Amino acid sequence: AVSLPWFEIIKLIEKDPSIAYQIKPRIWEQIIAGAYKEAGFDDVFLTPTSGDRGRDIIAVKKGLGQIRIIDQVKAYKPSNKVTADDVRALVGVLKMDGASKGFLTTTSDFAPRLREDPLIEPLIPSRIELINGEMLNRRLIELSKKK
Repeated sequence: AVSLPWFEIIKLIEKDPSIAYQIKPRIWEQIIAGAYKEAGFDDVFLTPTSGDRGRDIIAVKKGLGQIRIIDQVKAYKPSNKVTADDVRALVGVLKMDGASKGFLTTTSDFAPRLREDPLIEPLIPSRIELINGEMLNRRLIELSKKK
């Protein structure tokens, strides 16, 4: 279950989105892992801080079949953009892992024209999703209000 502090952190972010840049990267991984749990995923694993092979969170949803999501979290300041190389690395991890889908989640944003990259564009949104800080905050706030 998602703990009370998770909801409190989301309330703080809702009141002042700039708080997101004060949260340490590992805490962001925990917040996002909590979001998968809150969204109804059956198994959610937070990988170790080192040796994670490009996977910060692994989330599994079971049903008629099983869906395995890997999420790579980039807790960046607004001026630090996620690059196309970062996303291409996720594509490699996705292939190696055999996961159904990969997410790259950042508190910042993505480099301009990144979504137009010929190695990335065909994979959006079927195999990869790119979640920027604005979308992340919106999704967390929506999840927190479902209770």
